[in-house]
Amino acid sequence: FPKFTFDQLSKQNITSQQLYLWSTPIDIIEDYQFYLNQLSISDDLVLSKKIFYNCTLPRFGSMCQYEIDYYHSNYMSLSEMINDFYHIYKYNPTNFTCYTHLQCNRGNSPACLDWTEICNEQIDCLDGGFDEEYCWQLEINECNENEYRCTNGQCIAKSFFQDDIYAPDCLDGSDEIQKSFVIKATCFQEMPSFKCEDVTCRISPLTSSCMKKREKLIFQSMHSIKDNSTYNECWSAFQCLIVHLRDRVDSNCNNVCTYDMCYEIIEHDCPDMLYIPTIPVLFGDIYFAYEKYNSTMLDHRTFLFPYICYNNSRYNNHFVEDSNIVYNYSTVLFNNLTCHRRIIQGILWQITVTSLSLLYLRNLQPKLWRYHEIYNYNSTMCNRSNMYQCSNSLKCISIHRLMNGVYDCPNSDDENKISINYTVLTEEIINTDGAENEETKMKIRYARKHISFQTICDGFTELLPITINGQNETDETECEQWPCNNIYTHCNGLWNCLNGADEIDCDLSSSLSLNYSSDHHKCVSPYTNQFIYLPINKANDGKVDCLGAMDEPKLCRTKYRVFYNYNFYCMNQNSTPCIDAQHLCDDINNCYYGDDEQFCIGNRTFSIYGTKCWSLDLLFGSDVEKFLCKQMDSFKKEPVIYFTLDEMNNSVKDLTKNIENGVSSSLPLIKTSDQYQPRCHRGIDLGVWLNNKNNITKNTCLCPPSYYGDKCQYQNQRISLSIKFRALSHSWQIPFAIVILLIDDNNEQIIHSYEQFTYLSMRDCKIKFNIYLIYSNRPKNQTKNYGIHINIYEKISLNYRGSLFFPIKFSFLPVHRLSLVLDIPSDNINIESCSNNPCINGKCIKYLNNKQNKIFCQCNEGWSGGYCTIEHSSRCSPDSLYIGVSSNNQSICICPIHKFGPRCLLKNTICQYNENLACQNGGQCIPTDEYMISNKKFICICRKGYTGDRCEIDDNKIILSFEKNIILSQSIFIHFIEIINNNRPIRSTTFQTIPVKQDFITILWSRPFHIVFIEF
Repeated sequence: FPKFTFDQLSKQNITSQQLYLWSTPIDIIEDYQFYLNQLSISDDLVLSKKIFYNCTLPRFGSMCQYEIDYYHSNYMSLSEMINDFYHIYKYNPTNFTCYTHLQCNRGNSPACLDWTEICNEQIDCLDGGFDEEYCWQLEINECNENEYRCTNGQCIAKSFFQDDIYAPDCLDGSDEIQKSFVIKATCFQEMPSFKCEDVTCRISPLTSSCMKKREKLIFQSMHSIKDNSTYNECWSAFQCLIVHLRDRVDSNCNNVCTYDMCYEIIEHDCPDMLYIPTIPVLFGDIYFAYEKYNSTMLDHRTFLFPYICYNNSRYNNHFVEDSNIVYNYSTVLFNNLTCHRRIIQGILWQITVTSLSLLYLRNLQPKLWRYHEIYNYNSTMCNRSNMYQCSNSLKCISIHRLMNGVYDCPNSDDENKISINYTVLTEEIINTDGAENEETKMKIRYARKHISFQTICDGFTELLPITINGQNETDETECEQWPCNNIYTHCNGLWNCLNGADEIDCDLSSSLSLNYSSDHHKCVSPYTNQFIYLPINKANDGKVDCLGAMDEPKLCRTKYRVFYNYNFYCMNQNSTPCIDAQHLCDDINNCYYGDDEQFCIGNRTFSIYGTKCWSLDLLFGSDVEKFLCKQMDSFKKEPVIYFTLDEMNNSVKDLTKNIENGVSSSLPLIKTSDQYQPRCHRGIDLGVWLNNKNNITKNTCLCPPSYYGDKCQYQNQRISLSIKFRALSHSWQIPFAIVILLIDDNNEQIIHSYEQFTYLSMRDCKIKFNIYLIYSNRPKNQTKNYGIHINIYEKISLNYRGSLFFPIKFSFLPVHRLSLVLDIPSDNINIESCSNNPCINGKCIKYLNNKQNKIFCQCNEGWSGGYCTIEHSSRCSPDSLYIGVSSNNQSICICPIHKFGPRCLLKNTICQYNENLACQNGGQCIPTDEYMISNKKFICICRKGYTGDRCEIDDNKIILSFEKNIILSQSIFIHFIEIINNNRPIRSTTFQTIPVKQDFITILWSRPFHIVFIEF
């Protein structure tokens, strides 16, 4: 490749911009620009002789020493090429990636610990519970009011709850629904990301990894450990029958024995009983065992369950209960372990099952899990107000696990309200009973404590009683003057008015009837079992006129419910008078006098559902049957109804446009996906030229942040930070430099890693930034305390806005997931300094978000360390800001708006070159941050009154005039409300001053809105 000295480049008038366009390494570009800057002062002989190699893609690097095999000449960027690589080459590993920073015997090589198996609520290490040793700290953890508590005890910003089904913020994915299915469907055929690398999946009893193939690899590894007392022939025969049902060719089983021959080998060479595998299959203390005389278990393609063996009596109750309810068990003692086996007819092989013993293991794990004691349940853990002590057990659990639909206690008392001490039950558990998911629970919690305009006097009690003047008041008291028939209740399918006035004229089929008249309800006569039309004045009059008491909804309606199942009223029945619709027409008199069967026609076929209402028979049922099944069916009363407008028109048009944050490509790569072998796991294979003349090369791997190693085979300790920012309206158009540092607490205060990007609220307010921060040492030092330090500067003026600090808790976690929503500090906020300045060569400053008055030293240029005592030669450009030193001893600089590069030596001239074409109507051109992948090279910050990509569109103008007798303040808040159907409204607020002696103001607004509120 051609090569030139810096001196030769300068004499040919080559600019640093040209080197940038030629994809030269950024440090060489900056060195060259530094050389050019010094030419007018002195000739730097060292830099003048520095070599630039003019590489031709796919070769790159300081000496063109690297090459990417997957390069195609039509690719426009590295990002485009990487996206295509992961899209085409599905990750299909044949071995493991491993987490090696914890002592753990995971079994026979190549089995190893996966990071997801630490704190996954079951012991996976065979040599002790090292993987769960400190995880009790998560169990007792509590979150703040503005946070959502994940099932595993982690806290995330509450606004991140169920915000993206494809990208959970909880490590265990509990903030999103159907997480495991989505992970399996979308991952490992796209770029490594938080949603794939930084989540756990409980889809297997053997691992918490979201890589489904890991289960199979671990299962095979477990069975590769042979007991020395067992003959090889015996072991191989059992392997082929138990482990390798579908892959006999790949596992070489066809060369070991045929099915019949395998039986003969087992009968001849195996001991009477043996453990297979020889190591525990669950929780570090549960084994599978087989008797050789049951080798016929696979004869006729049926499967007999193995013995389940253990030496801990806590599992006994499972087998006692199971035998009383469903199965019989045979019990034996084998090698001092108690062993149970189901006595049932064998189950048929399933062609889709890799291993029947694995299938059985999947079924067994959730049943035995509640008996598994994960931690050392001592008083330090259990004697807390937020912990529940399981009955007759050492085990204690977080109160957040109570009534969550999962049996956590050995005796299942955590799911039995009668068994739980009432004082232990939190208010939210009591009042959200029956909610099917966390989203509904959150809505219920809100409705119980907040008065909602939309649900006042709607016939259903949501608000918990409030004592006013000695009276218990709710949202359903004092309703005489409140209309129950309104835009929120009319024709919603529920009788919100107790006389059903809100549902009159809603049933088109009734209104078309010849017998129909207005102000009547269609129902079924309890005497003739035929349709009648009941006058509205007879509804809710205390007398039942319709079958099932459809006209008297109070009879079956209870307070504080979301799901109403028992809606059919049985006449003259004092005990449990209301029954579920599933009991209608089931040939059983569930009402004493047969009300639930009297309208049913006979001659129906058998249904597995029992009731005609839920079977195909209803298609051929009578009109009366169809009507009552529909009317009496269970229904859900939404606890939160969102604000809407009657006959809502479209909002004032949305003049904003989406920012393009990505590129797409469908270029063919050199190899097809079935040819690709993942040598680098989730990384990219990279060729390294050692000698161009002799064509000597070697391969290495470019690893994503979550992995390291020459083959990306090791899992990295890391911080996975998801962060959103919010800014007041006066800061929407100000670009901010955000610098995020991972630091420790020693005197040197090492900056282990950092990220820097430009945040512009008008462009980025909805973006969740996902950032990896890596420790500078492997493994991280467990004796140190780590934290996230965030600096915020105005990008144009470089004015300092403030700093925030977030400690890294739970240092035992290999992956720390941190989810934050931060407010950009106001420009008039007081940056507090310290009364006693410990900073030798810098300024002592208090963090904005720390209630304990935590401080830090903002060092002067040329100094670093916890107290600014370590000297450093800054390499930042004179017009930039120096803020510290990275772990590899490089200066960290904040660049002015039109400069970039690690040292801020390079100019971004996009706005100068396009000054007349870029932004119209006096808009300010801002270069696009190199951190963001975008097709846009710049963005326009528009003056008031204009919007659009080029500030080419006039804003909406609102002129407010005030009566002279209105006393105006000097400033007002203007709240713009955008109404969204079936969702919470979006409020945007701006601030405006009113000139003295002026009785009107003009408001310019570019965003969509339906309502405007003015706040003095």
